[in-house]
Amino acid sequence: MFGAPDDMKFRSSMTLFGRADPADPAFKEALARYYGGVEDPRTLGLLSDA
Repeated sequence: MFGAPDDMKFRSSMTLFGRADPADPAFKEALARYYGGVEDPRTLGLLSDA
């Protein structure tokens, strides 16, 4: 969908927003469509450190 590095930013954003609002399916749907449903591991690491 996007070229680098925008693809990484999009995946990171969908991961972050999906965690911030788990009731909204749009973020998980975007991850499923473009990344096989896999969240961004770097973003998850930063969230676990917070």
